[in-house]
Amino acid sequence: MEEIKYKNSSSSDSQETLRGIDVVVNDNCIIGLINRSGQEKPLGGRQLKVQINNSEPITYTFHPSMKLKAGEEVTICHPDYKQFSAAKGDLVWKDLESWMPEDRVQVSLQ
Repeated sequence: MEEIKYKNSSSSDSQETLRGIDVVVNDNCIIGLINRSGQEKPLGGRQLKVQINNSEPITYTFHPSMKLKAGEEVTICHPDYKQFSAAKGDLVWKDLESWMPEDRVQVSLQ
């Protein structure tokens, strides 16, 4: 399973809040957000944007109360991902389209 790490693209206003959060995409249609900082990070109201190849980008907006504790990870997957076991904190994004390993997947957290 190949993982691709993306840097967050965000305005300078929100860079401090998002600093330390890595966005990881893998071939199994899973997107992971990993808080590598030593502080809890509020994700409430933040948007995760995904574009597959040349399709229209789609946006996931996190619930206002969503927070990512220091050292924790949250995974977001396609609803049909059969091997996904919904552990505490993991999310299913019903509008997320699946992709193939050869597809170009662009992700940003803002």
